[in-house]
Amino acid sequence: MKYEKYKDLYTQYLISEKNLSKNSLNNYLVDLDQFFFDQDSNSSNINIKIKTYIAQLRKRNLKTSSVNRKISTLKNYLKFLHTEKIINQIDFQEFESLSSVKKIPKAISKSQMEQIFEDLKKSKQTNAELYILILKLIYLSGLRISEALNLKWSDINHQDNSIYVYGKGSKERKVFIINDYLVQLKNLEKNNQYIFTINQKKISTRSVNKFLQNCYDNSLIKNKLSSHIFRHSFATTMLENNADIRHIQKLLGHSSISTTEIYTKVAKSMKKRVLDSYHPLKNKL
Repeated sequence: MKYEKYKDLYTQYLISEKNLSKNSLNNYLVDLDQFFFDQDSNSSNINIKIKTYIAQLRKRNLKTSSVNRKISTLKNYLKFLHTEKIINQIDFQEFESLSSVKKIPKAISKSQMEQIFEDLKKSKQTNAELYILILKLIYLSGLRISEALNLKWSDINHQDNSIYVYGKGSKERKVFIINDYLVQLKNLEKNNQYIFTINQKKISTRSVNKFLQNCYDNSLIKNKLSSHIFRHSFATTMLENNADIRHIQKLLGHSSISTTEIYTKVAKSMKKRVLDSYHPLKNKL
């Protein structure tokens, strides 16, 4: 079985059904190339090749998350070929992921976030106000950076201050935003179907993160930040304000509640830091 024969077919499936970003799509295809490169596998020996490949991955000096991603990518591809009746007799029991401890995402307290936005306003970079507006949206709504940048003017409902978001897997959800923020959006030029544009071109994730990096390099902010931290901080702030975790799950667009539950650990760790720093008996026991 030549992988190249079905590469385009699978690529179209990932784009149309999974709604993957260009970067994620490239990572998937690179992982698959590592397995299928210069191999002419067939159904009689494909399981042996899978077993050998996974064993080799586990012996390499790779992060657990990288190994699991490669295993998952290969499994999903073969499932696709199996569903399309292109191959058969695949032993999916071989695709056992390595156990790993989920990293607790970084988060920033509400007071710190307010200070960060004040510091970002001092930036002299071109289009700084627009970048800040994007980061505010992420913090106020919990959107992914890709979701925020893909928003169109037609996605806004001013009647109930809501935004329709199209997330992973083409899933649609509805999030609400404060009216003051929507008023700020109205001041932007509407010369494109997308809300956040520069020279009539949609802003990229890379340019937003580059803005944050430049602010750090220019000592406007104390720590290196990425756009993801603003989403994490939204979730943590909601939890600290006793919001129901299933409501937060819907706002974040998580398909599994277990993903959202990671933020409960973040909230607890933040409370512990505050206690360790400000407890009246600190350094006296």
